Amino acid sequence: MIETTQEHVNHNVAFLVILGFFLAMFGLLAIAAPLAVGLPVELIVGILLLGRGSMQLYYGIKVRHWGPGLLTYLGVGSILMALLSVACGVLLIAWPLTGLRYLILLLAGYLTVTGCFDVLHAIELRAVRGWGIVLLNGLLGVVLGGLIWRQVPISGEWAIGVLTGASMLFSGLSLAAFGMANRDIE
Repeated sequence: MIETTQEHVNHNVAFLVILGFFLAMFGLLAIAAPLAVGLPVELIVGILLLGRGSMQLYYGIKVRHWGPGLLTYLGVGSILMALLSVACGVLLIAWPLTGLRYLILLLAGYLTVTGCFDVLHAIELRAVRGWGIVLLNGLLGVVLGGLIWRQVPISGEWAIGVLTGASMLFSGLSLAAFGMANRDIE
């Protein structure tokens, strides 16, 4: 018997809630990062992006067969978003001085792209309870990316930790809420 997306979600509520919790914790750590200065902030954000990318890659591999086809968000989009997170994290760690200069622009692009992927993910999950939470998270990512883009070059290093942290916090909370919205549904 082929399980529906709703059935897959129902069977993986704990996974979604735990992953969301850890992603939210990474977000809170990133929000606390502006207390540091310059390069340490960049390195923390790079490490957090590597962490997010690793979790997103695991998620993408786990859910790739939940959707109706391979070329869906659940198929390749989630894995592409994971690779983007890992690539951004590696760039920030490998070239810290250059990265610090361009981090704001990189962050604006990153948040906008991942927000768009989350919107597509929500549209694909529209038959599943709680899909609106995922949509809201995607829209918040696009808005955060746009806010950063509009403030360049005014936005300083404080924006890096706070806005990346807010994005991760919203992503984690929305994933946990999505999982909770689907618990005990048979």
